[in-house]
Amino acid sequence: MALSAGALAVAWISAAVAGTAYNTESGATHSFLKLLTERLEFTLERIPALGSHLIGLPDQIGGRTALLLVGIVVAGLLAENLVRLLLSRARVRGFDRLVGQSPLRAFGRALLLDVLALVGLAVAGRLVLRQIGDPESIGFKLGQQVFQAMIYWRTFNLVFRAWLRPAAPEGRIAPVDDDTARGLLIALNWVIVLPLLGNHAGRALELTGAPPEVVSAAVILYAPVIAACLLWVVRHWHKEMAAWLSAMVSPNKIGQRLKSDAANRWWVFGLIFYAMMGLAAIYAAIAESNTAARGLTVIESALIALLLFETLMHRITRHIVSELPMAGDVVADCLRLVARLFVVILIAEAMMVRVLGAMTPEQWLPHDRGAKVAAITAVAIYALWRFIKFRMDSYIAANPLPSADATGDTEEDVKVAASRLRTLMPLLRAISGAVILVVGGLLVLSELGVNITPLIAGASVLGLAVSFGSQSLVRDIVSGVFFLAEDSFRIGEYVDCSKVKGTVEGFSVRSLKLRHQNGQLHIVPFGQVGHITNFSRDWTVVKFNLAFAPGTDVELLRKTVKKLGLDMLEEPAFKPIIMQPLKMQGVVDIKDSQVIVRFKFMARPKNPSLIQRTAIRRMYDTLPGLGIHFATPTMTAYPTAMMPVGIPATVAPAPAPPAKPPAAPEAKVAAE
Repeated sequence: MALSAGALAVAWISAAVAGTAYNTESGATHSFLKLLTERLEFTLERIPALGSHLIGLPDQIGGRTALLLVGIVVAGLLAENLVRLLLSRARVRGFDRLVGQSPLRAFGRALLLDVLALVGLAVAGRLVLRQIGDPESIGFKLGQQVFQAMIYWRTFNLVFRAWLRPAAPEGRIAPVDDDTARGLLIALNWVIVLPLLGNHAGRALELTGAPPEVVSAAVILYAPVIAACLLWVVRHWHKEMAAWLSAMVSPNKIGQRLKSDAANRWWVFGLIFYAMMGLAAIYAAIAESNTAARGLTVIESALIALLLFETLMHRITRHIVSELPMAGDVVADCLRLVARLFVVILIAEAMMVRVLGAMTPEQWLPHDRGAKVAAITAVAIYALWRFIKFRMDSYIAANPLPSADATGDTEEDVKVAASRLRTLMPLLRAISGAVILVVGGLLVLSELGVNITPLIAGASVLGLAVSFGSQSLVRDIVSGVFFLAEDSFRIGEYVDCSKVKGTVEGFSVRSLKLRHQNGQLHIVPFGQVGHITNFSRDWTVVKFNLAFAPGTDVELLRKTVKKLGLDMLEEPAFKPIIMQPLKMQGVVDIKDSQVIVRFKFMARPKNPSLIQRTAIRRMYDTLPGLGIHFATPTMTAYPTAMMPVGIPATVAPAPAPPAKPPAAPEAKVAAE
C-alpha cells in the first residue's frame, strides 16, 4: 500500500511538473521543487497576517451578526428536531403498519417525514438569516455560507439516517444491528462535516477580504488537522463499516472470498485515500490550484453514492427474489452493473483529468465517449447472458435429472431418462456463456480503442497449435460432438460402450460418465467409444422361460397367460408402458422332467422388469388353481447295494404328495 501511494504521489507530482512554467528541457523536477519550496516559505510567512486578520474579524462582522450566524445553526437544528419529534408517532405507526406488507413503502414514508423535518430546518434558518439585514453585507454573505453548509450537512444526514435508522431496525436498509448503525451514522456525519468546515472556512476568509496568501496559510494550518481527524474516524469505526460491507457479500457469487477480504480491510484504502486528500488540500493551497482536491472529492462522493445504491439493491432483492426472480435478481444485477460502470468512468475521469492532470478535458472527451459506449455494450451483453442463463436454469430446475444410484421406496418408483434438450442444456449453457464472454469482450475492447485484430490472430494461432499438440483431445471433442448431434444417448439411459455398461450420469465436452448397477463410475473418453448400444430407446422385447410339471395342459396355459396379459394391458398403471401384451411363445425344451415354456411381451424401456415380475407373480397365484403346476426339483435315490462307488449313502426323500384333483369344469371355462 505504501509503495502504491508513493507511486501515485510521484505520478501526481510529475503531472504537475508538466503543467508548470518551469517545465524546460532539463531540470524540470528541480525547478518545480524549488518553486514549491519558495511558495511554501512565502505562504508560511503569511501566518502572522492570518492572525491579525482573525483578530480583526469581530470588529468587521459585529457581535449581533455573529450571534445571528450561530442562531442560524441553532434555530435550524432545533426546528428539525422539533418537527421530527412531532412526526415520530406517525413514523412509528407507518413502520408498524407497512413494514410487514411493503418495506419499500415504509421506507418511502419515513423518508418523506424526514424531508419535512429538513424543510422545517430550512425555514427556521432562512428566518434567522433575514434578520441580518443588507443582502450585500459581509455578514449576510457569511450567513448564506453557514446556511448552505448546514443544508448540505443535514441533507447527507437525512440520507444516512434513512439507510441506517438507529432507532427503527424494522425500517433499516443497511444490514447491521442497532449499535453498529448508531456508530456508522456518527462516522458518516464526521466524514461530511470535517471537509465541509475546511471548505467553508476558506470561503469565509475570502469573503472577509483576506488575501489569497493568507487563505493559503490558513489552509496549510487546518488541512492536516482535518486529515488527521478523518484518519481517526476511519480507524475508530472501521469495524462497523466492515460489518456493513461484509453483510452485503453474497456467499453464492463469484469472488466471495476476495470480496470478504476487501470488506474487512477497507480501512487500509480509507487511510490512504484521506491521507491523499490532506496532501491534495495542502498542495492546492501552495500551488493555488484545487483541481486535485476537487477530483478526490468527486471520487469520495461517487463511492458513497455507490455504497448507498448497493445497499438499497441488497435490501430490495432480499425481499422480492423468491416472488419475482426475474425482476429481483437479473434486473437488480443489471442495475448494479450500470451503477458500477458509471462510477468507474467517473473515477477514471477524476483521476486522469483532475488528480493526475494527465489529460485536459478536451483530450479526455473521446476516451469518455468510448468508455460510455463500451459500458452500454457491456450492460447489454450482461443482460443478454443473464436472461439466457435465467431461462436455462429455470428449465433445468423444472426438469431434474434422474439419479443413477437412487432407489425408490417401492418397485413402481423408477428412473426416467431425461429429454434430449435437458441432457444438452448444461453443455449449451457453458457454450453460450463462453461465446457471449468472448464476443462481448472483443466488442468492449474495440469500443475502448483496443485493436482486436492481433488478439483474434493470436487466438487462431493458439488454437492451431493446440489442435496439433493435443490430437487425442481434439478426437475426443469431435467424437463427442457427433455423438451428441446424433442423439446417441441421454442422461438416465442405460448404454453399452464396448468395454463398459451403465446408466448415463453425465458428460463433458470430451468424456462420458457411466454408473454401473453395482455402483462403479466409469469415465470414458468419446474417442475410445467404438459404438454405443442403447438399451433405453423406443421399445424392448422381454423374453423369459418358466419350467412346468410334466403333463401340463399347454393350451390351457396359453389361454390363461393371454388373458392375464390382456388384463394387465387394460390397467392404468401398465397401459402407457405395455406395447404388446404378455403371451406364450411355446414349449422350447423338455429336460429333467420339466417342460420349459417361453413367454414374451413388448414394452417401453421405462421398467420392463416390473412388468415381468408382476406377470410371474400373477401366474404363480392363478395357474395352480387351474391345475397347472410349476416344476419341482427331483432327486434320484439309490439302494445301498446299487449305489455307485464314491457316492455316499443318502436318505431317500419323502414321497411326493398326491396330485391335486383336476379343476372343476367351471374353472376351466373361466380360464378359457
